[in-house]
Amino acid sequence: MTPLSAVIITVNQEKKILKTIEALKLLTDDIVVVDSGSTDLTRKVARAAGAKVLEHAWEGYSAQKNFGNAWAKHDWILSVDDDEVISQELVESIRKAFTPAPDADAFDLPFRTVFSGKLIRFGGWNPESHVRIFNKKQIQWNTDAVHEGLTLKTEHRIKKLSSYVYHYTVDTPEQFAAKTDRYSTLFAEKGARLGKKANLVKLFLSPVFRFLVEYIFKFGFLDGYYGWFIAKENARYTYLKYKKLG
Repeated sequence: MTPLSAVIITVNQEKKILKTIEALKLLTDDIVVVDSGSTDLTRKVARAAGAKVLEHAWEGYSAQKNFGNAWAKHDWILSVDDDEVISQELVESIRKAFTPAPDADAFDLPFRTVFSGKLIRFGGWNPESHVRIFNKKQIQWNTDAVHEGLTLKTEHRIKKLSSYVYHYTVDTPEQFAAKTDRYSTLFAEKGARLGKKANLVKLFLSPVFRFLVEYIFKFGFLDGYYGWFIAKENARYTYLKYKKLG
């Protein structure tokens, strides 16, 4: 099997990072954790679990991830957030893809989200997948401050693997509301730097459209209260980002 390294960026995630690392240990012995100033036991927990822990002042999502990649022992990188857990089935899918060597330039991983302890099966977050395995000599993280992405090119061959990464997102609806406020501000700041403008259509119609798509047409209502809350918050995010941009 062609070896790969796992890279995690984190801050104050002592309650979740152990589960993330333990799952990765089924796949690799080179786990790099980049911590940006935790005040809890995150670094201690990660070191005790066998990860290589680096302290690096926050420079943005992409910069933190690229810093971790530089310290990784292997060229192939599996990038995982500190609240994400790869399933046993996905471990087997990765092993198969990397034995004896990968036949693609990057790999797209399916995701499932666990929100306040509930697995979310419908709505705007489904289906969801992200390219999280790549060769650092060919592909890096870009400099987007809001939603970082990889410098993928049209000639790169991307293969989708089976099974899931489980994203254990916020523990309470209140945490998600706070995240909505924070990310809408980052979006507006980026848009302002690029000279973008908001208009009344985007400000008032886009949030309504997003809610209807996620809650009705993507069957978010089948997830009960949480389906409604997620669709409502995503619509509020759409409203806030354009309001702040304006």
